[in-house]
Amino acid sequence: MSDANMSEDQEMAEVDRSIPDKPTVVVCGDSFTVPTDKELTVGPGLTYENKEIKCIKPGVIRSNTKSVWIDRNQRRYIPVLEERVIGIIVGRLMDEYRVDIGGPHLAMMSSIAFEGATQRNKPDLKVGHLVYARIIAANKDVEPELACVNSKGKANGLQVLEKGHLVQCSLGLCRKLRQPKCPLTQPLFKHFKSFELCVGMNGRVWIQSDTVKHTVAIALYLKKCEYMCLPDQVMLLKQTVRALG
Repeated sequence: MSDANMSEDQEMAEVDRSIPDKPTVVVCGDSFTVPTDKELTVGPGLTYENKEIKCIKPGVIRSNTKSVWIDRNQRRYIPVLEERVIGIIVGRLMDEYRVDIGGPHLAMMSSIAFEGATQRNKPDLKVGHLVYARIIAANKDVEPELACVNSKGKANGLQVLEKGHLVQCSLGLCRKLRQPKCPLTQPLFKHFKSFELCVGMNGRVWIQSDTVKHTVAIALYLKKCEYMCLPDQVMLLKQTVRALG
């Protein structure tokens, strides 16, 4: 082997294959070494094989202290273990509810999958009710399973969503909205004194505010603000509120 070839092999071996600290564009086939000093949950778009994390979908790789995932705007939601989603009750079978979460299959949720629920004391949900739930089972070969409690049996914000308004958004926007101190929500805090947002990773956002006008304004804003800079977001929100009177 020539010295030139040996030099190229050494350069390839020295390439940093650790998970990027900043959002980075990746393609299918890219692989990264698994850090030995912490445990990471492998999220959407990635798979764990031969002690490596490999990309199975193109997009932007993101990570935090607990997980790593591919951020991309896919059309259909694919259920991922431990993600929070907003589901719509579409039926009931014995002691289980059938829930639409926008995925390839309907999800199942036990009628006692709520904090403090028992066979005698449990919510009586009807078709059309909304639930903010956690995915506790996700496999491509079986139906996903939901629960309105965390791993310790506490609700911790998971609940039946009453009143309010449901908005369908892109999966990418929902991931942005769930980030701490999301810049997309900053104009909302300046214009509205009281409102609630519940963001599901499955492309659904539940909105509740003190008036119907404010709820509609927030819904219209969220549908248009995804790719805007902050000044444009503020201008859009002002125009929306002004148009609604």
